[in-house]
This record gives sequence, C-alpha cells and structure tokens, in this order.
Amino acid sequence: MQNLEVSLVIPAKNEVKSICKVIQDAKKHAPHPIQIIVVDGGSNDGTDKMAGKEGAEVFVELKPGYGRAIRSGLKRGKGDIFVIMDADGTYEASDMHGLIEPLLEGKADVVLASRIAGSMLPMSMQKVNYVGNILFTLLYNKLYGQSISDSQTGFRALTRKAFEVMTFREEDMAFSTEMLTQAVKCGLRITEIPSTYKPRDKGSKSKLNRIRAGWEVFRVLVSK
Repeated sequence: MQNLEVSLVIPAKNEVKSICKVIQDAKKHAPHPIQIIVVDGGSNDGTDKMAGKEGAEVFVELKPGYGRAIRSGLKRGKGDIFVIMDADGTYEASDMHGLIEPLLEGKADVVLASRIAGSMLPMSMQKVNYVGNILFTLLYNKLYGQSISDSQTGFRALTRKAFEVMTFREEDMAFSTEMLTQAVKCGLRITEIPSTYKPRDKGSKSKLNRIRAGWEVFRVLVSK
C-alpha cells in the first residue's frame, strides 16, 4: 500500500524509565512512516518531557483511565493503521511488522500480539494475572464465538475503518476487552500473531488494580 502511515498510540503514566527506549525501538522497527502519539495520564516523573524529546506527539489526558488515554490517542491518529502499545517496555517493537501484516493483506481488521501463543520471559507476568487472562479469554471465546489466546494484550493493531465503526465507552482497563466485543458486534475479523513479553524494568511499577479491572472486564464480557 503506497503512502501508508501508521499511528502508534502509547498510553503512559510515570514510565520515565522505559518511555525513551519504547519510542526509539518503535522508530527503529516501524515498517512504514509512523506517527507516535504518547498520551500522558498526569505523570509526575517527567515521562511527558522525555517522550517529547524523543520526537513523540505528547498529549496530556486530564481525565484518568487507561481506556480514556487510548481513546484520546486514537482520535488524534492520522494513519491508515493504528497500533496500540504499552509504555512499560514489556513488548517488542520488532513484532510490529508482523502485527500489521494481516491488516495490509486484508486478512483481518484487528490483530492481537499474543503473549500466550508467543514467548513469555521469566518474571514477565505474575501468576494471578496469567490465570485471570486465561479465564477471561476462555469466557470471551465462548460468549463471542472466537478462538483467541490473549484477550488482555496491550499490544494490538487495527485499521482506521475498524476504529470508525466501533463504539467505545470504557474508561479504564476493560477497554481492551470492549474493543474485542465491539469487533464481533460490528462483524470485524480478529486474528493473532505470537509475540514476546518481557519483564518490566526495575523500578517500574504496574498501575493495575486487579480486583477493579477484573470486575470491569467481566461486566463488559457479559453485557452482550
């Protein structure tokens, strides 16, 4: 596809230890011209400033929430393809080419980078998170007639057309699940590629509230 542009949306909050490398790796491995959008959720460690120095378009999202940040970034995307990737450095930007390839070939509308089907390095995911992901993914597959392996991955891609037909309401972690339920409701095709998942950098802390996130994901799954 000629003149293709990719918009990479990176939601970030207090990820100063990893944000520079995430952006650098994205530039290095992007197979097409790339617009890098960092949506900062009110960092107090200089994440926004460091992202700006690396050449990213930085926007501060005053309203809290992982989903809110991604939605804000997607609305600012100019590309034909949108890629979403966490700012904590746990995903390999080198997987980006494989992630968008099914979109370019017209084989899918949404593509997930599956950690479960790929390579999970030691200490990359806590056991309780792994079990929760497996259970929610099984429930999603059963309720929505799919066969994916990693419904909660923070590394995924979709076409602009797919984004424009879906409706999003979730503000926080359940956004990832809402995207998948919306995709099915809109008749979109979902596929996966195997990916590598790495441990967080030392000093980088997860912002996940497991109980609240788990309830929100369950609520989205059963509200067909």
